[in-house]
Amino acid sequence: MTLRPSIAVLAALLAAAPAAAQDRPTVAVPQDPPAPSVVQAPTGAAAAQDRHLPTFYGVLNVQASRLDAPAAGANTSTVELRRARFGVRGEVTSHVGYSLLFEAADVAVKDAYVALKKLPWLPGVELRAGQWKTPFGYEQPESDTKLLWVTSSYVVASLARSTTTSSLTASGDARDLGLGVNGKWRVAGGVGAELAATVANGAGPSRRDDLDQKNLWARSGLSLELGRTTARAGGSYGYGRQLAGLGANGRFDGQDSVDDTSFRFTTYGGDVTLDTPFFFAAAELIQSERDVFDAATGARSDVLARGWYAGLYGKTPWNVGPVLRAERFDRNRATAGDGNERYTVGAYVDVLPINARLIANFERDASQANVRTGDRAILFGQVIF
Repeated sequence: MTLRPSIAVLAALLAAAPAAAQDRPTVAVPQDPPAPSVVQAPTGAAAAQDRHLPTFYGVLNVQASRLDAPAAGANTSTVELRRARFGVRGEVTSHVGYSLLFEAADVAVKDAYVALKKLPWLPGVELRAGQWKTPFGYEQPESDTKLLWVTSSYVVASLARSTTTSSLTASGDARDLGLGVNGKWRVAGGVGAELAATVANGAGPSRRDDLDQKNLWARSGLSLELGRTTARAGGSYGYGRQLAGLGANGRFDGQDSVDDTSFRFTTYGGDVTLDTPFFFAAAELIQSERDVFDAATGARSDVLARGWYAGLYGKTPWNVGPVLRAERFDRNRATAGDGNERYTVGAYVDVLPINARLIANFERDASQANVRTGDRAILFGQVIF
């Protein structure tokens, strides 16, 4: 395996930064369009006629990657349209908002929900019904356009999301169907409180789940603003039952010789973030206790999974900076040889004023041999419109 492709990519990114510094040491990071909860109604008689017009937006991501696999002859090089998303947000009335996000790259509906907001008897609270990213920690509900490590962290993908019904340890899906509540309040001075909770189907977006017991995902936390610096800390909780395999007929019905595998889970997590004019940092620790049931054999087993990650990216006056992340994930504390470990280094550059970004990541896979997939170099381009 060689590091030369990734070094060349990083050098190219750094060379692309403007030579002259701007007057103020800030980084203009592409932002998502505002969510329905913060849509401001126009004022004045003329503006009142179009106060509920929808806002259209989109994001395009193109990714090129090179994987140096542990096995001889298994290396791969890929170029893909990672995302081609088109969305609309708006208001039906001053108290009813909506959001719809469609993914053209894999032909799927992402966000699709209606929100009740700005209710005088529930200040700071938004009530949702539909499909969206479930709340747990920092990385899981964060917009993909703001994450500078391109690949989801092991522990978040495996423990903090709905199942994909492909295997017990497969990466889950960030979105799910359900009912939810989001709240943010100013407590005093620069101190704020936040709460998000969702009762979800548990099978991922646009997918039916035949299990009687659904899932609860929730996070609560505090924030502190001191000038241009913001710190956040929170605790998260997940509980419910999910499917790890649908059996031979693709249905949860206990039929056929090789059939459904489900698990009950209780998941805990803690997260902290620090956003300053010079860097952004985030860290999470997650643990999940799982009771796995095989319908075909009647066998039950207990699984204790745990992991963490810590990441940072720098900010400079030239809209370019480094990206760092370290992570570990043990999918079963009682089983040897299945630990994942990965170190991500890279850089990003924001191309303004066209609201575009280039990201380079090199992922050093230090996992144990049984679960190692190999080192990977990634070049990722993004345009928001």
